[in-house]
Amino acid sequence: MKTLFKNGNINTMEDINSKADSFIVDGNKFVYVGTIEGAMKFLSDQEYKVVDLEKKFVLPGFNDSHMHFVHYGETLSRVNLVGTKSISEIRERVKKGIYSRGKDDKSWLIGEGWNHDYFVDEKRFPNKSDLDDITGDVPTLIMRACFHIGVLNSAALDKIGLNKESAKKYGNLIELLPNGEPNGVIKEGFLDDLKAKISTLNLKSLKDVLLDAQDKALAQGLTTVQTDDLGYVSNYDYDMFFKALSDLDKEGKLHIRIGEQCLLQKPETINKFFEKGYKYGFGNNMYRVNCIKLLSDGSLGARTAALRCPYADDNTTKGIAAFTQKELNELVLVSHRNNCPVAIHAIGDRAIEMSLNAIENAQKQDPTHNPRHGIVHCQITDDELLDRFKELDVLAFVQPIFIDYDMNVVNDRVGGDLANSSYAWKTMIDKGIHVSFGTDCPVESFRTMPNIYSAVTRKNISGEEKKVYLSGETVSMYDAIKAYTVEGAYASGEENIKGSISEGKLADFITIDKDLFNLGNNVEILETRVLETYVDGKKVY
Repeated sequence: MKTLFKNGNINTMEDINSKADSFIVDGNKFVYVGTIEGAMKFLSDQEYKVVDLEKKFVLPGFNDSHMHFVHYGETLSRVNLVGTKSISEIRERVKKGIYSRGKDDKSWLIGEGWNHDYFVDEKRFPNKSDLDDITGDVPTLIMRACFHIGVLNSAALDKIGLNKESAKKYGNLIELLPNGEPNGVIKEGFLDDLKAKISTLNLKSLKDVLLDAQDKALAQGLTTVQTDDLGYVSNYDYDMFFKALSDLDKEGKLHIRIGEQCLLQKPETINKFFEKGYKYGFGNNMYRVNCIKLLSDGSLGARTAALRCPYADDNTTKGIAAFTQKELNELVLVSHRNNCPVAIHAIGDRAIEMSLNAIENAQKQDPTHNPRHGIVHCQITDDELLDRFKELDVLAFVQPIFIDYDMNVVNDRVGGDLANSSYAWKTMIDKGIHVSFGTDCPVESFRTMPNIYSAVTRKNISGEEKKVYLSGETVSMYDAIKAYTVEGAYASGEENIKGSISEGKLADFITIDKDLFNLGNNVEILETRVLETYVDGKKVY
């Protein structure tokens, strides 16, 4: 039976017919969008149900274009180190985590969320010495807020066999003491592989994690998440991951659409993935393969983002590039030849340049395919790099909420000139680059309103001192919402089936307690609440 939704302040996010007061849902799609008069004419003598939207502000469902959904679900049961102001406070929280476990529990203890830039004592990474006396023989890993740096205690180092001899083959991914012994700090690819190795998720617990995360995401008006999860599943077990999604879908429990950005970092692994049938678009409208995810560098806060020049506040390093140009070219080309996009994590200008080079190489080597390649984060840029985004038609997956922290360190890290051409979302949009919004949750919360606020104000949310970072790069409310809806769908090649409230598209929409296009002031954005979330025309929150 059809359902008439009437009496709404509906913003369709279509260029034409952008406003409506009614729409009709049949099955899981919009079949009519427009006025109540037109809706009644459409329905004629048919039977239908009625939902009164009560003048609420209505938008298409939000689409977070890059996050880590499984990881977020796991954080709910880990030691929370977010907001710690010192190494002593980290120790106190880890100690509580140890005491809350059974006495004989020797499984891995994992904590996450610390950021040494906020420490009021020593602004340094913790190390094994800071953990050993409180953790004893419990293997422990604590991760920086960016998840590009981790710290192991001695019990963990022993458990994984990382010592003076074995550390040599990992180069700058392992920090060493003067005597050559690991000090517990691990970085980038080594940390990624360890996370997958120590994961204890099985099919049942993975489903539970997905359902826990789903409920909280729906409450934020997210009807789609594009997410990088395979590195958080034991040994990158993508068969189990997609079975979990399939099972939940068949059981009628999957209520949020999941587009998987598949983290696979070797040509042979990517080829095997495709050979097993996991092609681009594998799945259905509830879950699908969106792209191959590649990690080309680290994070700005940890000084592991790959820059072309040395860091302004540490001239001994230019960060860490995960691949040589030749290696990155090969990875992108393997995916390109299988008509599957890549989404490359690239924060520093060197990593972005290398990523654009690799995409351009693939386009020239194989012009018969034209997948929508993209770069995730795209933080440290200049005008020339942004012009190449447009020329190569490369997508930009950006996270506006990042400036809440990064505005405090970007000048120190890269210098004023480069800082003034970075996080340049308005410039990207003005150049015609396809820009979609995400949060990189749990690096940041996936709350939607703070993300929109960051984009339209360029102001920080946390901290007592209110600042503005590059006010000329503020985006309009319309462009912010478009980046969270229409462009999110475009980024996954699904613009024909979702992203706007349009006839023939999937009936994903939300109601909100304030009209975001008519607020008294920008602070009201942070006070705005999602009231209801609908997926396939059914209320799921």
